[in-house]
Amino acid sequence: MAITDESITRLRDRATAGDPQAALELGKLLCLTAPEPGAGDDDGDPAWPEERWLRAAVEACPDDVQALFLLTGRLAEQISFREFMGEHGQDPGTLRRLQAEAEELYARIRTVGAPAHAEAGLAELAMLLGVSDKPVAESTYSYYVLEDEGWSGSVRHSTTVVACDADEIRWACDEWLALSEGGMGMLTLTTYANGDEVSSVDLGPHLVDGVAVAWDAVAVPDLPGPLLPTGLPVPGREVSYGFSGRSE
Repeated sequence: MAITDESITRLRDRATAGDPQAALELGKLLCLTAPEPGAGDDDGDPAWPEERWLRAAVEACPDDVQALFLLTGRLAEQISFREFMGEHGQDPGTLRRLQAEAEELYARIRTVGAPAHAEAGLAELAMLLGVSDKPVAESTYSYYVLEDEGWSGSVRHSTTVVACDADEIRWACDEWLALSEGGMGMLTLTTYANGDEVSSVDLGPHLVDGVAVAWDAVAVPDLPGPLLPTGLPVPGREVSYGFSGRSE
């Protein structure tokens, strides 16, 4: 089902009223969007729009594996982002707090138990969090990767969105284009099935007025199983479920 402003508003209203399933679904979608500049704390840290709702879902349903996957995975992304940024503008205390919380959530996942097909993704998550150094096999999951890249002088800017639902990756792309006012210049959508790349589409020629994709003209293949477990990183590759951005 297509995701619209109206469906997001309905989810937000239900989540605000205390519906944990709506909070989980809203948090899941917001994982696919960029952190909000200017909406963070007084130190200038960006706000991660999914965090509030995923915390509400975990608090209401402490043993919900999907909620635990999503919150732990996004905290791991925050840690990775902060470590990538280095000490500039970063509060070491915040990094330590996030690390401790992510490790506690990971331990809870192990206590609750997870589906067998999630094991490879959990092993990669453990590596990212530094709670395991066991080598991880390459991915055999299926997923979509949206990538945008641009240059400002000698600085390379990149964004990546990983999702496992065609409607969600289309929505995430539209959200990114709206936020970035047309993207950064090199926008591609790649499909992986059972760990192998099966298609890659340059979305540039399909932009309408430079700020939206004409999706009717873009084939987005269906994904076979097993899908990348929602919230987890892709084993053996430097991408994780949700949005990530870097400049180097």
